[in-house]
Amino acid sequence: MNSSIALIVNKKAKNAPQITNYLAAFDDNQINYYYFVVEPEDLVSTIQDCIKKFKILLVGGGDGTIRSAAQYCVNTSTILGVLPLGTMNHFVKELSLPADINSILDAIKKPHTIKIDLAEVNGLVFVNNSSLGIYPQFARRRDYYAKFYHKWLSYIPSIIQTFRHHGTFQIAIKNENLDLSLDTSFFMVSNNLYTYQFPTKIERSNFQQELLGIYFLKYGKFSLEKMIQHVLGKNNNFEIMKSATPIKVEVKNKERISISLDGDAVVTDCPLIYKIIPKSLQLLTNK
Repeated sequence: MNSSIALIVNKKAKNAPQITNYLAAFDDNQINYYYFVVEPEDLVSTIQDCIKKFKILLVGGGDGTIRSAAQYCVNTSTILGVLPLGTMNHFVKELSLPADINSILDAIKKPHTIKIDLAEVNGLVFVNNSSLGIYPQFARRRDYYAKFYHKWLSYIPSIIQTFRHHGTFQIAIKNENLDLSLDTSFFMVSNNLYTYQFPTKIERSNFQQELLGIYFLKYGKFSLEKMIQHVLGKNNNFEIMKSATPIKVEVKNKERISISLDGDAVVTDCPLIYKIIPKSLQLLTNK
């Protein structure tokens, strides 16, 4: 096993050009690393190859890129470090991982690790959340418009079109404690539990509870008005639950369905089987 670090950067990450600052700092501090800057379609094969050769992978990109790395680091001895080069970087912020050059250097020089839970659906790992309904529809439109506009600008027509044109799904949610039937446009499962503080702060404070968070509209289409009403406590159409055991989601008249995984749209078979994977990812930190 190589004692150097594999530094893997998604070339299309929003802040990928900032990698030059990291490289200069690593060189100045005599950090021994191998550098791989890759197109998104080559990301998985590069990660798979590096896991065989390196104990530490330092991966640069957004939450989708980190999800790709977690998929292959799960339940291994590989230590995953994160360079927050994406658009949102929710994962880094919620876990308070090293987020600037100096703190990342400290983590490399005096490494500490933490183990966190991951979640999966039909064998596909996610670090934040997975959903069906309105969000995958938005993600597909966003990815389409991102071919023509800056990623942030692509959000505008995507949001407008998705709110105007989205349908509902008839789903059944089952496990040993649940048996629900819904006609809904929004259903989401998270890796551990989100909490929110008025007006807009939504985050997880604990990644080691071994719980799935479950969130859904009880009926009907999603709208900005409904979301605001729920935040203000004026709407009881939104439900939040949790589960320590796997859940099965059946979608009526669907053999395959588009879902989101940490913001990226993918297609998978039905039914959807969601599970928590306890303390399965080893992360590099400096505390």
